[in-house]
Amino acid sequence: MSALINNLLHRASVCPTACFLKFLLLVGGIYTLHIAISHQVDVSPYLYSLLVGSVGVLATLTLAFHWHCQLRNNR
Repeated sequence: MSALINNLLHRASVCPTACFLKFLLLVGGIYTLHIAISHQVDVSPYLYSLLVGSVGVLATLTLAFHWHCQLRNNR
């Protein structure tokens, strides 16, 4: 367990922006699934599609920052 925490802290110190975006993507994905499963009637389809779209944009940004950090660290 300690090695896992050390690995996560090392990744966060090397590229904090990508790590933060990955965390936001995880939280946003879990929140979107929670709304899809539990609150199907309470949320309008328009707002839900905006939420799914924002998670998609966040996923694209996360992937771009992750690739940028990988390319920067491999030099």
